[in-house]
Amino acid sequence: MRIKTKALRFTAVLALALVSAVPMWAARGKADFTRYVALGDSYGAGVSSNAMVDAHQRNGYVATIARQAGAKDFQQPTVSQPGIGPELQLLSIRPLQIAPKAATNGVPTNLSLPRPYNNLSIPGARVGDLLTLTGAQPPTNTQTSFAQFILRGLGTSADQALAQQPTFISVWIGGNDLLGAVLAGTPAALTPLEQFDASYNALLDRLVAGAPNAGIVLGSLADAKSVPFATTIPPVIVNPATSQPVLGPDGKPIFMIADLGGGTIGQLPPGSLVTLGASSFLATGFGIPPALAPAFPTLPNAGKPLPDGVVLTPAELVIIDKAKVDMNAVIIATGARLNIPVVDINTFFEHAKAGLDFGGITINAAFLTGGMFSYDGFHPSDIGYTILANEFIRTINAHYNTRIPFASITRYFQNNGKRTAKVTAQEDVGADTPFDYTRDALDGLLQVTGTQNNLPVTNRVRD
Repeated sequence: MRIKTKALRFTAVLALALVSAVPMWAARGKADFTRYVALGDSYGAGVSSNAMVDAHQRNGYVATIARQAGAKDFQQPTVSQPGIGPELQLLSIRPLQIAPKAATNGVPTNLSLPRPYNNLSIPGARVGDLLTLTGAQPPTNTQTSFAQFILRGLGTSADQALAQQPTFISVWIGGNDLLGAVLAGTPAALTPLEQFDASYNALLDRLVAGAPNAGIVLGSLADAKSVPFATTIPPVIVNPATSQPVLGPDGKPIFMIADLGGGTIGQLPPGSLVTLGASSFLATGFGIPPALAPAFPTLPNAGKPLPDGVVLTPAELVIIDKAKVDMNAVIIATGARLNIPVVDINTFFEHAKAGLDFGGITINAAFLTGGMFSYDGFHPSDIGYTILANEFIRTINAHYNTRIPFASITRYFQNNGKRTAKVTAQEDVGADTPFDYTRDALDGLLQVTGTQNNLPVTNRVRD
């Protein structure tokens, strides 16, 4: 975050002047939040810094909408510290180290609720899971593990939503169908478009048929390059002493070497992305071309390629970007067919990358320093969730002619506790600061988002 002035003045209502690319149409039902139900994935569950934990769940975009709209008895499947992940923490700034705060998970704290939860978002869930998972399935993957205590064998997410006779429903699902490919480092993790289309339309048809008078709002999907998990690490060799790219004989930066897919080893093409998952590999020399390995005698793996799962080539990004366009077309077309408004998340995240100004403070998508995203570089921070909630509120107000107040982010700019000895007020996080995003941190993020980890278990920096 960049503070432009010491004398900060805030307003209770924070407005973002965003131009929406989603068309307007008459909304079905009405915006009555007497019985508000939310369906989604880890974003809907309020996952932050790799963990589903009450400290952040209460500030998630779903909980914030419920609070601002005055929803009554809004219940979530809360989890105690350190959350199910567990939550990541910043161990030090120089060197920058991020790792789980504990070796064990927290536990659910609201299991005895005698009815379905209002927030039925399931970390790791894809669209089809909202029509099939019931919580009675064995915990064989991320989705089924979370579903056990979120759905509790009471029926699918769609069934439990309708059982509450909802007066308003929010549906933001599809992130794992699309951005799961970014976490996995391969377009092979994308949900096929035909399957996405069929599941998405079946889900919305089911909700509309079961709650014909309920107001509904949908969320679209963001670009792969919107999340700092994919954009923080440069794809070129950087001199750790100067934090500047190492230049080759031609005066141009030298790109890292990696598995480009299918076992093909070579230098990354310009336009490639190296994800945060590569951090612990880079710490021991992976990615440095063999010709440069002698210049890095202290790095035991210098000259070895980065694994395919932590890089995305331009060819792979083209496939993922097309999937984004196609999936968003499905969401918008479904909304138009059923008269359901859509929050233009993709455009919003583009604006967030450029920076959003709030009373002299700029929030953007930069890793750690931007304020929008949490320590995992994939899920929003509490501030980010609040701003996202306001985008949903903005769309609801525009289509339903309501005046739900926007949520304020001012409470996040107060003294939230003393700093540790390793993180002092005098220290700063520079954009080029080398850091270690541990393998344990990556493993936890992949677990929470339901993405399969095919990376080799080698050179684990922290045990």
